[in-house]
Amino acid sequence: MYKPLLVAAAFLTIFLGILSSLFFLSNQLTATTTTTSTKPSETITTSEKPREPYVKIRETIFYVEVADDDAERGRGLSGRESLPENRGMLFVFEKPGRYSFWMYEMRFALDIIWIDADGRVVHIEENLQPCTPNQVCQSYTPSADAKYVLEINAGLVKKHGVVVGDFVEFWLGSAD
Repeated sequence: MYKPLLVAAAFLTIFLGILSSLFFLSNQLTATTTTTSTKPSETITTSEKPREPYVKIRETIFYVEVADDDAERGRGLSGRESLPENRGMLFVFEKPGRYSFWMYEMRFALDIIWIDADGRVVHIEENLQPCTPNQVCQSYTPSADAKYVLEINAGLVKKHGVVVGDFVEFWLGSAD
């Protein structure tokens, strides 16, 4: 009478052991390494890599397309219908300078942020409207040298409180 119960208990124990081992292994394979600061609400993930280039200003991350050659910088966002909310284009120049931008062939308004070689915001132009076919397109030039220029949707500078002097963090691609 007890023999069938013992056999069933043995199979159940083995089955649960295998199941818990699989669960443990799957958690080991997908876990990320984290370190926690002295503030309990802050956790910094150290093993996850971003999937695409980004620019972080204050606490806001803008995923960006990088324009780092003459052809890409010349084309920019011209001709596009729109830009998703926290997306942008980052123009990267070989050396710092006072690079001018205009709204030629644009179809939506932009905020433009100039960033120096040290990663500080040095100039901002907000709510720049597209040029109309019958007008001369205005150029916008920074008041200081910049090595990077970030174009984002109009209104995001104000929404996120971006100001001259803010520090900018970049991740432009894999270091491998």
